[in-house]
Amino acid sequence: MTADAVAHPLSSKKRARWSVLNAAASLWYAVMVIGQWIFVYYTAAFYGASTLTGNFAAWNEHPFVRGHVAGDTIGNLAFAAHVMLAIVITAGGTLQLLPQIRARAPWLHRWNGRVFLLTAAIVSLAGFYMVWLRQGAEPELHDLSISFNGALILLFGALAWRAAAARNVASHRRWALRALMVVNGVFFIRLIFSGWVLLTQSEPSIAMFYIFEVASFLLPLAILELYLRAQDKGGPLMRATAAAAVFGATAYMAIGTFAFTMIFVVGILSGAL
Repeated sequence: MTADAVAHPLSSKKRARWSVLNAAASLWYAVMVIGQWIFVYYTAAFYGASTLTGNFAAWNEHPFVRGHVAGDTIGNLAFAAHVMLAIVITAGGTLQLLPQIRARAPWLHRWNGRVFLLTAAIVSLAGFYMVWLRQGAEPELHDLSISFNGALILLFGALAWRAAAARNVASHRRWALRALMVVNGVFFIRLIFSGWVLLTQSEPSIAMFYIFEVASFLLPLAILELYLRAQDKGGPLMRATAAAAVFGATAYMAIGTFAFTMIFVVGILSGAL
């Protein structure tokens, strides 16, 4: 025990509680980065060459997604933008959380943030088009959750941009983190789905998949809100609860990342599925 801890035993306990919460956040970030870069590799490997060469029909070789519709030029271009720009979002989003970049290269943090928010808005608008206006698209229940997710992306992105323009760093951080959570709904749902398949050895029912879709952006958002409140003004119980929630989410993300790698990267890219 240090001299400082003897002189200030309460502050020592407080630092310990903060260290647990910070450790949970750091572990979450490490798992998030690993999962996201695997997702970037998978997306680029499956869609990259076919999209850049205009071979859009190859998208339909995916066992779960039918991105190409013959004769629907606008819809196919919207899907191409949606998929390829998702790579930019995924790669750029995690960089925004690095304190080293904010401290040593603030210009990179600012421009990467602008690209992230603008790209997220474009991807969301492309998603709206594919859900509601695309040729041959029929409205389904899950379109509502997709649209709600897209609306939150646009809202949180606009609020993060406004706070940054006003130089309100604290507010910008909170809205930017919220934007990051909802933007990554497409990533989280793959981890939720893959983790479910691995743990239950079965595919989810349609009803369960609808729950996954909503949980893919609302559950991370709820955990983030708990973390932010615990960080700002939470007592010992709230900080412990937030740390437990982040650790639990991180554990499932690790399972989901492994399962995603086996199902999507190994299975689909190798042609096994």
